[in-house]
Amino acid sequence: MISVFPTSYFGNISYYSSILKHDKIVLEAKENFIKQTFRNRCEILTGNGVQQLSIPVIKKNGSKTSIDEVEISYDTDWRKDHWKAIESAYSNSPYFDHYGIEVRELIYFNESNLLKFNENIHTRICKWLGIDTSFSYSKEYLLLNSNRYNFEINPNLKKYIQVFGNQSSFEPNISILDAVFCLGPMARVQIN
Repeated sequence: MISVFPTSYFGNISYYSSILKHDKIVLEAKENFIKQTFRNRCEILTGNGVQQLSIPVIKKNGSKTSIDEVEISYDTDWRKDHWKAIESAYSNSPYFDHYGIEVRELIYFNESNLLKFNENIHTRICKWLGIDTSFSYSKEYLLLNSNRYNFEINPNLKKYIQVFGNQSSFEPNISILDAVFCLGPMARVQIN
């Protein structure tokens, strides 16, 4: 059976936990872009709770635009907003000084295609976490079952100290950035 994953902007912890279970995955490039999904969004933990960051996109063919044709809109300075939010949320985390510069580079990477932009991020995250799962892109829409993108919260995920967390609350399925900034190289062990 083919393991199909959507593209993701700083994918959540369950996304990378699921990827770790496979030697090879296929990233869906031919599905129609679906609004309000993590293909162009991520969630980070801030002092005010979970904050959603969304990349504005241009769909040349409206709702029938395939993921590999979705362009990033630079009409607004969303990169500045995303970086400020991430910096504000994680500047006091143990590994911000180590990974922050690279995260900023990823956000400011000059790419107009959403799929390629996300690929750059995905490749770097896999490098940080030591994930050697190979990936390719679908050449046609891989219609499998409707639950193929449902990533359950990893039941083995151990709680870790989050910058804005406390003893009674833990946000288990936000962007992998949370685990990377809080745990550094140990993030892989945490999500495995």
